[in-house]
Amino acid sequence: MKKLVFALAALALAATAGAQEARRPFGLGVAIVPLEGAGISPPTIEVYAPIAVAPTLRVEPSLGIVTQDGPAGDLDTRDITLGVGLFYVQRIAAPVDLYMGGRLKLNFAHVDDGVNDDSGTDVILAAAMGAEHYLATHFSLGAEAQLGFHSDSDVSGDDSGLFTTGLAFLRFYF
Repeated sequence: MKKLVFALAALALAATAGAQEARRPFGLGVAIVPLEGAGISPPTIEVYAPIAVAPTLRVEPSLGIVTQDGPAGDLDTRDITLGVGLFYVQRIAAPVDLYMGGRLKLNFAHVDDGVNDDSGTDVILAAAMGAEHYLATHFSLGAEAQLGFHSDSDVSGDDSGLFTTGLAFLRFYF
């Protein structure tokens, strides 16, 4: 009888450990602290869709929208950002993953100052490294650091160059 109880307990613990090991393949996330625009203008809040295409490879498309409407005749801006990230993912502890890779984003900018109506496309290419802690099987908190290059259109201002930024993420996995 003791052997049967021990065997059932070992089987139950193995099933629990196996459930903790499995990562969900699809998710949705939001950057809750986009630091790049803090205090200057409203930052673009992006929605991310992490997709595990292999145990150590993640593709992460993103979509961001920000609008700033002024009173009649004032400056109105609209930015739509489409992006994709490709990451190597490595588990460093049972609830923690480390990832590194890059992001490519296109920002479609539109500015209307009441007289001129102008549009352009900004390109952003960044190396990124981050970590996420799984609080539960379906939910994680993460942080990411980026070092990149942005090429801005004349609409956004001609300030192309290097940048660094940080993001904090909330992600929900299905």
